[in-house]
Amino acid sequence: MIDRNVRGLLALSMHVDLPVDSAIMLGSPGVGVDHAKDLNIPPDRIFAATADHDLIVHGTDPTTDDFGGQVFEVPDGKWPVEDWEMMPAHSQYWDDKPLRSLAGIVTGGKP
Repeated sequence: MIDRNVRGLLALSMHVDLPVDSAIMLGSPGVGVDHAKDLNIPPDRIFAATADHDLIVHGTDPTTDDFGGQVFEVPDGKWPVEDWEMMPAHSQYWDDKPLRSLAGIVTGGKP
């Protein structure tokens, strides 16, 4: 499951029998839970990335050590309104390095 909205991740926290073996959060605005273990899949199968200049986190940041998932790197990106773009860093998740990480995860491996 690659989810960029909280609804899908909340479903993981409320249902123990969903057929999901991994979750990926990109630029997540918070997950709805405080810890990866609360998503009912092994924390080592929960992956997250947030560009440093992508100012979108509102809840528990899934890229913190305290959350407990696996973090992979994405480029920092430009600051908001740099070059007159509102959220230029929000497209950093599709650069070469993050795409290689995503490919590793969705094929059953690690970033």
